[in-house]
Amino acid sequence: MKDLRDGQKDPSKTKTLSGELWKDSEIVECIGCIDEANAFLGLARIFCKEEVLRDLILKIQKKMFSVGCEVSMGERKIDEKDVEWIENTIKEIEKCIDLPKSFLILETSGETAFLNVARTVVRRAERRAVTLYKKGIVGIHLVQWLNKLSYLLYLMILFASNERIYV
Repeated sequence: MKDLRDGQKDPSKTKTLSGELWKDSEIVECIGCIDEANAFLGLARIFCKEEVLRDLILKIQKKMFSVGCEVSMGERKIDEKDVEWIENTIKEIEKCIDLPKSFLILETSGETAFLNVARTVVRRAERRAVTLYKKGIVGIHLVQWLNKLSYLLYLMILFASNERIYV
């Protein structure tokens, strides 16, 4: 590795809430996935036609900051109440839609496309969070919450979609 001049910032490191970390660390990778998912949620919210979905996305986006904070600091921010909230939200949306009986193309509009990208990035964040959970860095509730979030986003896609394209 090349030496840096005095006072020059190391471009291979980044500052987090818990201090400076290598940019390729498991923690930074998970934080990046959470941030990326949140950005796609924001895009979906802008394209969303249903106010109820826009409000729900905003609640999720705000909670994503707590998720990122837990990953960054290792302090438990996501708890049983958060998991219960997302499970109850899932039950409410399941009452409003017909679940498909086969595979389908989920991207039928801008909002469903962005929600689907957010869903897949959340799944990646969940995989990264499992690694951190096994090392004792994050709690099981964070992993559960991300797991439930990907399913909730799937349901939100079905709710928002005006058409079904079956495979």
